[in-house]
Amino acid sequence: MKNLQTFIIFGVLPQLSQDNQLCNASYEIMGAEELIYGGGDDLDDVLGAYELVGRRVAARRGAAPPARMAAPMAAAAAAKMAGAGVVVREHGPTKARRQYLPLGATSVASAASATITARPQSIAFKPERLVVPATIAPDFTIDSILVGVTPQGVQTGTAPAESFVANAVGCELDCDTVQTSQDFVVVTTNISGATRTFRGTVFGRSAS
Repeated sequence: MKNLQTFIIFGVLPQLSQDNQLCNASYEIMGAEELIYGGGDDLDDVLGAYELVGRRVAARRGAAPPARMAAPMAAAAAAKMAGAGVVVREHGPTKARRQYLPLGATSVASAASATITARPQSIAFKPERLVVPATIAPDFTIDSILVGVTPQGVQTGTAPAESFVANAVGCELDCDTVQTSQDFVVVTTNISGATRTFRGTVFGRSAS
């Protein structure tokens, strides 16, 4: 996998040509905006074209900066550094890997609902499967799965938690990427006649 190179330039980049699909506007880095080039397919799939709070990121899949962009950008960076002592530094995610996100254990009273929130401690995490233990699945419904405030279902409504047990078939998800400081949320309801404890795990890919 190629390294993902992220360059932050404190200042203003010149206007880029409008036919360039990566970027067609000047970037003022007062908000710490980034251009991302390169990266392997797995990493690009996780990141997508993602935005952090206060940062704009434009991602180009598996490619270095086009030649027509590299020279103007390098010249602009060099001019800034020479004229104002500005620092250009390289940083950012370099790999994607499969990881899990624990949802912990939440006690839910009979006929009550619970909102279970998890916050991945990675640059980006793409959920691909929710697994609920088969021993508790009959006692719960999954009312909503959200990334941030965005529902991941195609319509509102409840689904039996049995749909998400470990041996369920065809239950893979293609959720939105959970960004830094963003929540992954599961809303569930206890449909049994007694208090039950909800547990679950989310599997997916993360960038680090």
